[in-house]
Amino acid sequence: MSLDSEMRSIDIRRIITGLALAAVLLAALWLRGWPLLFVILLVAALGLWEFYSLFWGPTGRIPSRICAIALGWGMLCLTWMHRPQDALVCLGAAFVLAAMSFLFRWDVIEEEDAFAASGIFMAGMAYVPLLLLPATYLSTLKLIFVLAAVAISDTAAYFVGTRFGHHKLWPRVSPNKSSEGAVGSLVACVLFCAVYGGMYGKAGWFAFALLGVAVNAFAQLGDLFESALKRSVRIKDSGSILPGHGGMLDRADSLLFAMPMVAVVDQWFFFF
Repeated sequence: MSLDSEMRSIDIRRIITGLALAAVLLAALWLRGWPLLFVILLVAALGLWEFYSLFWGPTGRIPSRICAIALGWGMLCLTWMHRPQDALVCLGAAFVLAAMSFLFRWDVIEEEDAFAASGIFMAGMAYVPLLLLPATYLSTLKLIFVLAAVAISDTAAYFVGTRFGHHKLWPRVSPNKSSEGAVGSLVACVLFCAVYGGMYGKAGWFAFALLGVAVNAFAQLGDLFESALKRSVRIKDSGSILPGHGGMLDRADSLLFAMPMVAVVDQWFFFF
């Protein structure tokens, strides 16, 4: 198969997977309630499993993974039930368990990298379920906004970078990302946000255009962060569950950074 044929095959798989994901998300957002919570919990579980697989391998430290998923689900469900203070208790419980594991592995088993394992455990808790919390309380209108803005940013970056990318954005972190793709991502996101704000927002199109700059900056930061994680352990994709995209983290990395930013801005400014 030629390189052009292979690229077309990847593009088609990427488009089909993207449309399928969009359909699932739109259905969950329309139904709200338990269907939306189920999707959030599924993303959290898959994201945590993939994160730990980067450092522990596909089957390493299974009990730690199960514990992290259970505590992460507790954080998300309790926030969904409007009990954020109890969600923080789950995060605190994760830290206590990580501390106990470190003490045991360092003193009894005498592992030299005992603290590294506990640090990875807590990093996963902070990276996935903690950053996913806004998905449990943002309104449908706000969730659609941030999901669409991030999706448009990622799509524009991919296609503009693939067709016109000649200058590397940050080769050591992500050798395939180009400056042209980053600019295309920014322009597409700002245009979408400005149109969205003009149609549905309370702050006007210009304020939403500025918000689009922030959304895109955080989305690209999240993408670069996850790319750096993979590069640090010499892995191309976090998983293979999503054809054309890789793993769940490969698809949700931008959203994990952009959504909390939108949630914070929403507390201080009246965009919606």
